[in-house]
Amino acid sequence: MFKGTSQYSGTRLFIDHAAGAFKRRGADVEIIDLFDFAELSPGALQAKVLSGLTRGPADLLFSVNIMGEVTYDGRSLSQIYGGRQVVWHVDYVLSQQPRLEATPGDAHLLMVDPTQAEALISFYGPDRFASVGFMPHAAIGEPAVEDPDPEAFVNRRGIELLWCGGLQTPGASPWADAPAATRSLFDDALDLALSVEWMPPHAAFDTVLAARGVDIDDPLNLGARYSAVHIDTQVRIIRRFEFVKALAKTGLPIHICGAGWDRDLYRFKRATYHGAVEMERTASLMRETRVMLNTNGNFGGGSHERPFSALLAGAAAFSDHSRYYGEVFEEGRDIALYRWKELPAGIEQLQDLVARPEVAWDIARNGRAKVLAGHTWESRVDTILAAAGLAPSVLAA
Repeated sequence: MFKGTSQYSGTRLFIDHAAGAFKRRGADVEIIDLFDFAELSPGALQAKVLSGLTRGPADLLFSVNIMGEVTYDGRSLSQIYGGRQVVWHVDYVLSQQPRLEATPGDAHLLMVDPTQAEALISFYGPDRFASVGFMPHAAIGEPAVEDPDPEAFVNRRGIELLWCGGLQTPGASPWADAPAATRSLFDDALDLALSVEWMPPHAAFDTVLAARGVDIDDPLNLGARYSAVHIDTQVRIIRRFEFVKALAKTGLPIHICGAGWDRDLYRFKRATYHGAVEMERTASLMRETRVMLNTNGNFGGGSHERPFSALLAGAAAFSDHSRYYGEVFEEGRDIALYRWKELPAGIEQLQDLVARPEVAWDIARNGRAKVLAGHTWESRVDTILAAAGLAPSVLAA
């Protein structure tokens, strides 16, 4: 497994959890830590990447976001190590164009939203990569001791409401200085994406391109289709900021973690700001929390790790709706969900949830059981093996 750098150390923690889960299943796991890659010469970096070869071939290579694009002397890491390479992309995948285009065809790719897998297949066809599929996040942290009743839930958890995530303020769009025709195209795609509860960014952009007579099936237009990444960014920033403003007006007490908040903390009358903390600290704070807030980015078909981690930590999760959450949780019983097009009603729902800790406790308890049953890293081991075309028996070989 390859571990690189990461904001809030998130992907590093994912690798640690993945390694632990594979080891518990009997696998011999080596982590190659590339934290210092920027300080290494190309030769030293190559030596480090290939240092696992001293122990012989590997059945599986696993990484988060990185390493799919790495080749040496025209050979992929899969060819060099003699095993299957799986790269799990947890960022919006169309933001990774240079990496994707450099990734050899023998790589197996996973995404945290199935519509992003659909986008890659639409862009490149079904045979560009060895496989393209969906793997949702898994909870990070350790399971909290279950609170036996609402009173214990309140007494043990002094944080009524927790938000963890950075904040960006909407400003001029990336296309503001473009020619009029280009501005119109992007504006229409953004309007389309914001006009509905959720639409995959590439679908919104493709729709507008096609309406202007662009053949989206022509490989020559692939570069233009990648511009959907700007729609993803703008929708995510706009909707998150609208949620923050609506939340601030409630006057609810809240603890906040993340970068970029300094200029907007004035909006909150009762806020405790922890700054940009590492994800391990976030998991610890969740164990002191009653209700954990989440916005799912623009991954309306998939997942973020926060709801799973919050529920594992014994907190109730309050998130925008995603198709995946609707499939694996019972809304109102295991998780609380709101809709972007009905945000005022969602804020009222949140206020009610905070005011009624017995309801939050019940959601936390039911959701915790669901996460333990199917959304820990132990649950994701088989997904990774299946993506690589490997049988579980390989772990004990």
